[in-house]
Amino acid sequence: MRLACLAALLEAGACGSSTAPSSSIPPTIPAPLHGEVTDPSGDAAVDARVPVSPDLVHATADVSAGTVTFVIQFVPGTFNPQTTRVSVVLDTDRDGTTGIRQGNGLGADYGLDFVAGSSLAAVTRADPAGCAAGQSCFNAVGSVPITMIANGMQGSVRLSMLGNGDGRFNFQMRHTCS
Repeated sequence: MRLACLAALLEAGACGSSTAPSSSIPPTIPAPLHGEVTDPSGDAAVDARVPVSPDLVHATADVSAGTVTFVIQFVPGTFNPQTTRVSVVLDTDRDGTTGIRQGNGLGADYGLDFVAGSSLAAVTRADPAGCAAGQSCFNAVGSVPITMIANGMQGSVRLSMLGNGDGRFNFQMRHTCS
């Protein structure tokens, strides 16, 4: 079965200078980060387990105030809140040689498993040693609630659950039916 895959790099940068003494510079709040990916509609693989296969077309990741929010959208009429499942892998250190290597060069350090029917997304951390030994490649860290939206779902995760990163990461999404 062919899986839809979306990948993105979530980056933001800013630079500036000041000649004022550092004691007079007010503390700054990190700028929000935004990543967005799209996939053409009409390319969903047929899955005999469901009458209509989910067709993932758009996803965003927004980082603000120590939280990342993923919004996942499907072609209208293809999202089933009982059977649709989306797996997100996160390369939080942006180093493809660490974590669990993916086919596209991504080194997955954490994962999110959005299972619409359960109303929760599992948060997992990569275990390269366990994976190499034939055991689980990801171990549970916790879970976060999923909110159903028109033609999709969304969930927010504190960055502290993802290794306290700065919110810059690469991510990849795949959808299936559960």
